[in-house]
Parts: sequence; C-alpha cells; structure tokens
Amino acid sequence: MQIRLKNRKEQIVSLALDLLQTRGFENFSYQDLSRELGITKASIHHHFPKKEDLGIALCHAIEVWHEREFSKTRNHPGSTIEKLDCYVNGCLRYACGDKKICPLSSLQADIGTLPEAMRPALKRLDDHELDFIAELLEQGQQSGELKFAGPVRSQAILFVLACKGALQYSRVHGRQIFDDTMNQMKTLLIA
Repeated sequence: MQIRLKNRKEQIVSLALDLLQTRGFENFSYQDLSRELGITKASIHHHFPKKEDLGIALCHAIEVWHEREFSKTRNHPGSTIEKLDCYVNGCLRYACGDKKICPLSSLQADIGTLPEAMRPALKRLDDHELDFIAELLEQGQQSGELKFAGPVRSQAILFVLACKGALQYSRVHGRQIFDDTMNQMKTLLIA
C-alpha cells in the first residue's frame, strides 16, 4: 500500500511539473490534476493539503533534478566550457519543446502570486543553480581556461540569465537563437 501511495504522490508531482512548464503555477488546479490522473481531488489533497504544499514539493523535485544534472556535469571529464555545455544541454532537455519552459523560470514568472510559503524554496533553488554555475566559472578561471572580467557570481548570474532568456526567446524564434546566445556567452567567458 505504501508503494502505491508513494507512486501516486510521484505521479501528482510529475504531472504538476508538466503543467507548471506549460501553464504556470497559477494556471492549473487540483481539478486539472484529478482529471488527468483519473483520481479524485480528495486524493490529491490527501498528499498535498494546500497548493502551496504541492508547490514546495515541485521546488524539491526541481532541486533533485538539478542536483542529478549538476553531479553529471561536475563528473564530466572535459573542460569548463564542456561542463557548461552539459549544463546548457540539461536545460534544453528539461525545457524541451516549444510549449514548455524551464520550471524554475515558470515559478519566477509567477513570483507575485506564489504563496508566501513557496518563496524561500524558490530562492534556495535560484541560489542552488547560481552557486553551481559560479563553482564552474571559478574552476575555469583558476585553471586559466576562462578569462572574464568582474566577480564570478556576477558572471554566473549573466550566464544563467542568458540561458533562461534564450530558452524563452527560442520558443518564438526557434532553436538557433538559443544556440547563438550560448555560443556568444562562451566566447565572452574565454575572451
């Protein structure tokens, strides 16, 4: 019985992540989840009494995905630029398709309407991602591979913003704008 409940909870989070990426947090309901999963809203409320509880679970699921991808990237035997490419390719896999956006970007777009209880989890996610990119950039700077000006954290912010912005723009203008933006970012980091 516990396995079934765990699986149901995972199914709810998985579908909610998909809806987050296609509609945004405020634009899907427990009714949408219940209809798609063929379960009652009461079943969803059993696992997540309030939508903010589901939102916090979504943040945790994103963090787990981040850490799995970040671990792959850290363990990649290549250069810093190749490791940054691993991160970029991970972003593409997670936000694939012209109807999906990065789930973290989706939550950021909804910040004004997110429940207060979700905001610390979202900030932790932002910091988690920025800290990881800063870690890579610092390694590249220390090895002499990267030669950018300014603080590492500022460069990490620029890199992540370029990546997320290019993902958004690629939904309208096609994949080439994403590739061009990220190639330009890499050029700036090694100049």
